[in-house]
Amino acid sequence: MQDYQRAFVDFLWECGAFRIGTFTLKSGRVSPTFVNLGLVEDGQGLLRLGEAFAGRLLDGVGPDGFDCVFGPAYKGIPLAVATAVALASRGIRRPYLFDRKERKNHGEEASAKAAAASLLVGHRPADGERIALVDDVLTDGATKREAVDLLRSLVPGARFPALVVAVHREEVGPDGKDACSRFTADTGVPVFPAVTMTEALGHLEGAGRIAKPDFARCLDYLGTHGTPAAKAWAAARR
Repeated sequence: MQDYQRAFVDFLWECGAFRIGTFTLKSGRVSPTFVNLGLVEDGQGLLRLGEAFAGRLLDGVGPDGFDCVFGPAYKGIPLAVATAVALASRGIRRPYLFDRKERKNHGEEASAKAAAASLLVGHRPADGERIALVDDVLTDGATKREAVDLLRSLVPGARFPALVVAVHREEVGPDGKDACSRFTADTGVPVFPAVTMTEALGHLEGAGRIAKPDFARCLDYLGTHGTPAAKAWAAARR
């Protein structure tokens, strides 16, 4: 793990966005872990999120690997802004944009010649632009797929070098695939999590933040539902 990833996990734990307990997920599974970035609600928290997302984006594709940062409405909007600010603090200036849920029907953006502007806010990407996506989590990926389809329809030749999400849960669905691999297979967009579940749990356990019984429950969960790599990680720590 990089220092920014350790700092990110510590931040998620301290603000309660990463929790240990008993949680029923959207899939119906009962999980010992839950991640909720909706609990990050102030400027300092957004700064920390932006630092983590910017760090992972730069690790994944480098400063010359993308032209702008897009966050799908609504949760992706502050993440796109925070990532752009964090990049600027590193001397990397990249514009941000996000989509409208409703097409704008007045003003300059509503003209027939400005279809993209009527559906997008912020930067207006040029043909062939490389658009990095950011969002909080990846569950079924529907929102992100819709965003990719929208951008492809509005920006001829648009390319998508990365989708950055906060935490990869590293568990598989009934089809045997994890959410990140499934999204990449469906869209061709590589996924770069700011941190993986095993990285987060390993760091928190090493820092003495997770009680042994709770850590054991996390290992059991990954041993049952995890990706092959997560299952191997869990087995090695029993």
